[in-house]
Amino acid sequence: MISIALTHFTVVAETTPAETCKEAAKLYAEGDLDGALEEAKWCVSQMEQEKQQQVKSVFPDKLDGFVGEATQQEGTMGFTMLSKTYKKGNNTVSVMLNGGASGSALQAFSALAQLGIQTEAGEKVRIQKRTALVSQDGDMATVLITMRSGGMLTFESSSLSSNDLVEFAKKFPISELDETAE
Repeated sequence: MISIALTHFTVVAETTPAETCKEAAKLYAEGDLDGALEEAKWCVSQMEQEKQQQVKSVFPDKLDGFVGEATQQEGTMGFTMLSKTYKKGNNTVSVMLNGGASGSALQAFSALAQLGIQTEAGEKVRIQKRTALVSQDGDMATVLITMRSGGMLTFESSSLSSNDLVEFAKKFPISELDETAE
């Protein structure tokens, strides 16, 4: 098993992505390739952060009587993970969205995830027109959904049955999250 440490990152800049991208183009036109590359990297970092904020905003604060904690964000090597824990009484549900890479890396991630869905034990269901794998391992119920945008959305709970977890997942804004993550 490969383990990758994920770290939280935040880009802080005095300029907007539009200004940074314009500066990169200006430096390129002036022949300063190193400066242009650095500004272009900042431009991309700023836009990625804006995109992640858009995706984070789709995670509801309350859902079906559950109250969500703060959304957590981690990332490394172009992959990001957003997670939020929901609580209602003694019941807890963890929701995690993995993805965020672009191009062939995201396609490879999605292909591996699809392979996992095809080979894992569990019941396949459709939730908001997406394929999901529902499994129960002892007390741990899991719903794993393949997103059209290439990532994976996971719901986990050791306090809910797999049927109750599926009902929770059905009420989650999966379609909106998927569209925002594209």
